[in-house]
Amino acid sequence: MSQLKDRVIFITGGASGLGRAIALEAADSGAKVAIMDLHAERLESTRDEVSRRAVDCLTLAADVSKEADITGAIDQTVARWSHIDTVINSAGVYYHGPITTTPVDQFDRVYNVNARGLYLVCREAARVMLPRKTGHIINIASIAATHGVIGESVYSSSKWAVRGLGDTLALELGPAGIRVTTVFPGGMDTTFWENDARKRVGQFDTSRFLRAEHVAQAIVQIASLPPQVVVKEALVYPPGR
Repeated sequence: MSQLKDRVIFITGGASGLGRAIALEAADSGAKVAIMDLHAERLESTRDEVSRRAVDCLTLAADVSKEADITGAIDQTVARWSHIDTVINSAGVYYHGPITTTPVDQFDRVYNVNARGLYLVCREAARVMLPRKTGHIINIASIAATHGVIGESVYSSSKWAVRGLGDTLALELGPAGIRVTTVFPGGMDTTFWENDARKRVGQFDTSRFLRAEHVAQAIVQIASLPPQVVVKEALVYPPGR
């Protein structure tokens, strides 16, 4: 029997891309899945797919860049199932461009989702998990948080913030039984790139990237580990890297 059977998993950015793949993989493992996402149409489509796996699914139309939306989504999940076992922060946005021409509104957009929103989800998750002295927070960073990438001063630095937060929370929450994992995936062939001009002009080929379902399998396996062990950091690359 899967270690995730009947466990409550809360996923941000769960309507598309990696978040959706994680939701489906967790559902196949028998978990109860709460999916938070801003995109209502994609959210309902993913809920239909998760529900076909005969599991309990809660959809939460909410914006991870808004504190009230985050607290409301966490509260609704706890009201539904009384607790949360695992939180997976998969929501993320991207910007590419030289620092000299980067508009401050793009900086704010990326940081509001990738850093601030993720931080607030971690905070609310910790408040729910600490009284039970158990839980697992899994934050999705990026290989851009392992080295510098030209043109990604905004995105890369936001993911370095995720890495720093995970390292700190592992020390702060670990003694109370809360596990914290940071995952660093390579590029994935998902909707993440749908608005990227470089893809539209054929500058790179996402078909050569990782597949979201494979990364999701790795993440769900990490989530399935017994509470006595934690994978603190996980690099997920294609073979040969």
